[in-house]
Amino acid sequence: MTTLKITINGKPGTISLDSFINMTVHSFKVLADLDSGISRRPAGSLKWIIKDIFKSSLGLEIEPRSKLPDRNFGPEVAQAFVRGIYQIENEGTTPPFFSEEGLSRAHRLVKLIGRNGATGFHAEYFKESADLTIQSSANIEQLLGASHHSFGSVEGMLETISIHGGPRFVVYHHISHKGITCKVPSEMIEEAKDYMGRRVIIGGLVNYNAKGEPTRVEAENLRVLRREHELPWTEQLSGSDPHLTGDLSSKQYIKDVRGG
Repeated sequence: MTTLKITINGKPGTISLDSFINMTVHSFKVLADLDSGISRRPAGSLKWIIKDIFKSSLGLEIEPRSKLPDRNFGPEVAQAFVRGIYQIENEGTTPPFFSEEGLSRAHRLVKLIGRNGATGFHAEYFKESADLTIQSSANIEQLLGASHHSFGSVEGMLETISIHGGPRFVVYHHISHKGITCKVPSEMIEEAKDYMGRRVIIGGLVNYNAKGEPTRVEAENLRVLRREHELPWTEQLSGSDPHLTGDLSSKQYIKDVRGG
């Protein structure tokens, strides 16, 4: 399996141990956030194994190994990590499967740049690579900060539920797949547990960032959408009845109804 490489850029012999440890911790937290969103398992589906430690340029080469018997989300998570870093740096928008927690951890990663010998952050997976520079700090602050709010709703897949720091869950937007944090009344947590992995609509006060992306909802209500197999057939929607016209042809039946 192709490995993920993460590196702190800087002159060898000047980068502090504290920066290296924090780079590792924050990178892992971003990977864990992506894992939860992609695998749809709040506790995650992967463990990361160190394959190599770079000496010339300070960094790690790590390999994802699945804790699931029949599926490995490692390649998708590693790719989302690299592409996400590229999108934050170059487009300044929230990448797919990055929640508020993932962005916060990426911000802490950027904060290491320019201190204790670190000049940048590099990630590489397969044939794709990306760099974080100090520019990303301003981008992430725009993505995390609330620009305006209004009452409305967001639609997406309900995944992560947490009671730490107040009851909340994360909904992954049905189009962009970006993670939206929903702060909810405590009684809504019990209801949400029954809808894990379901597509839902969350109504309430929606906060938007400077890019116009919904980032957080002060939730007031939750509505679960039906699964595909639960939707009515076309015949049910149209109310068709094969015996409606009796022995008459459709043409004659309509003519009689119209009195013609």
